[in-house]
Amino acid sequence: MRGRSGRGPGRPAGQPGTTLEQVADPDVIVRHVPAACGGCGAGLTGALPVRVARRQVFDIPDPKIVVTEHQIVTVACPCGQRTTGTAPAQATAPVAYGPRLAAIGVYLLHGQFLSVSRTAEALSDLFGVPVAATTVACWVKRTALGIIDKVLPVIGDRVAAAPVAHFDETGLRTAGKLAWLHSASTATDVLLSVHPRRGTEAMNDADVLPRFTGVAVHDAWAPYDTYTAATHALCNAHVLRELVYVTDTATGQVADLSQQAITALTSLWRLVCAARAEDREPDQRVIAEPLHLLRSAVILGAEATTARTTPLERKHHNLFLRLRERRADYLRSVTNPAVPFDNNAAEQTIRMPKLRIKVSGSMRTLTGAQHFAAIRSYTATATRQGINTLDALIQAATGNPWIPTTT
Repeated sequence: MRGRSGRGPGRPAGQPGTTLEQVADPDVIVRHVPAACGGCGAGLTGALPVRVARRQVFDIPDPKIVVTEHQIVTVACPCGQRTTGTAPAQATAPVAYGPRLAAIGVYLLHGQFLSVSRTAEALSDLFGVPVAATTVACWVKRTALGIIDKVLPVIGDRVAAAPVAHFDETGLRTAGKLAWLHSASTATDVLLSVHPRRGTEAMNDADVLPRFTGVAVHDAWAPYDTYTAATHALCNAHVLRELVYVTDTATGQVADLSQQAITALTSLWRLVCAARAEDREPDQRVIAEPLHLLRSAVILGAEATTARTTPLERKHHNLFLRLRERRADYLRSVTNPAVPFDNNAAEQTIRMPKLRIKVSGSMRTLTGAQHFAAIRSYTATATRQGINTLDALIQAATGNPWIPTTT
């Protein structure tokens, strides 16, 4: 429950900033020596310098396409056999674009969300080489297929074997219809998949939850609970928003009990965070009070709305009932330090794909959406493991994508 921080705009005090620093060995040195004295006007040829001030300018040299010719030589052996050299993977035709240019195109399209045509224009403007929109589309397809074949199975295995993973789903307009983007992620891996359906059919196709035996952090959407091999932890940020809705739409005792649950839950979260920040478990005597207040608010709230005389009261009752019956799942973070209080990590993984839809309005085809999800899974995982996004895409463009290590 965020409130006003009280601080002004800009970087908070004490937070490390980012700035340029001079290097000891610059690439180019240009000396600016005065030709005449600023006082008497005499020439200064041969005068000894008394001080040198160093100012360094960081810039990019003019981009220039480098054309490398690969000569595939055929040699005739005295035995009569002719043997031809092997062309490198990037030289697939008499004229071809290199992997670095292709990687930059994929990065601009699915990393910075330019359109296909604008990506082609940007490449032409930046590097002075003609690029067609269809060429950019071919780069994306080739890169995505390599990632789908070689990388996504490894990411899926890593997430499925993790002790804690986050799961979420969101709508993704595709081909004029509502498709669904599903996310399964950890601190080091991200697996995104697109499916026409939202429920277990899509989750089974992603093949993470059917194999997952750790703690699954998610919202209270019912299909997640069908995977009984996992231990479930429900998102407290979601339930806090639901409780705020109760305080906004109810009156009297129900609104008061909802506020009591909000206060107890947020107090509990702060106490647990403070304890974990000091690398210790929360004091059970300290957290006993908010735990009791939360339990009493939920039990009394369920009783106060048990009549369910209106659709709104039924909604309130179901919320209190869920908080009562799934108390352990909502408080999983109190007993397990590896489990977070909320599912914000999953929502962060789908934030950029949602921005893609906000920019473009819709993905044109389901296949294109799946390729986009594959590339975003690859780049997000690479970033979380300290791999530069462009370097990872260059590797993928060569047909040998970076692959996370397996244990």
